[in-house]
Amino acid sequence: EVWKRQKTVYPGAPVANTQNLGYGPYFTVTNNGSDIKVDAFGGTERGWGRVILGPFSSVGYSKLYFSALRAYITNAFSKIAVSLGDINGNWVQRLIYHDTGESLGGYDVTFGSGDLFTINSANSNYYLILEVDSGATARGLNATIQMNGCYLI
Repeated sequence: EVWKRQKTVYPGAPVANTQNLGYGPYFTVTNNGSDIKVDAFGGTERGWGRVILGPFSSVGYSKLYFSALRAYITNAFSKIAVSLGDINGNWVQRLIYHDTGESLGGYDVTFGSGDLFTINSANSNYYLILEVDSGATARGLNATIQMNGCYLI
């Protein structure tokens, strides 16, 4: 019964802001409205950026899940993060976070409907922040988030 009360965040929530924080050509976003891919390429410079979707209200909902969100890193000195926050990219709650440190990538996780994330506090103006940061290693490796559904329950 609880699934009947679910609210769709994405697809639906528009891209409200995109922040390219590293070397411009090394950060890309593709969004066809039902699938979004955020990618940072680590080359001679650092690729780093955020896509901010929303706003959406979480009032009346306590959990969030993704129908399919794949986060993978093949580069050292790289990070991925999925957070709730504001339109400027300031996060208030991290849902997913991984930092490879000096090790060479090897992170590849898909989150699905069985992975529930508790929302710490109800807020009427959350944004979903998808952030990728790929180190400058001159190897051409990536940090990527690909998502095709986010829901509140």
